[in-house]
Amino acid sequence: MSRTNLPDKRVNQFHPGQVWETSRGGLWRVERIENGQAVFRQGFDGRGRIKRKEWDDVLNWVLYYDPDYDDELPKEQVVT
Repeated sequence: MSRTNLPDKRVNQFHPGQVWETSRGGLWRVERIENGQAVFRQGFDGRGRIKRKEWDDVLNWVLYYDPDYDDELPKEQVVT
């Protein structure tokens, strides 16, 4: 995914379907936004445990995958 063509709002706040990488290297998929919080599921496929975080608290997190701006999985991601 080329991050140069993403609008600021896509990388400055969480959106459903996105996958974010934490500062420790964990992957979290945004499931939904409710009551001002992003609801995440652990893992690229979003099948792990649930976590909540403020919808715009992206500090130290890096956008790993955005389905609205990429038609394919990241090259380093292997799905079985």
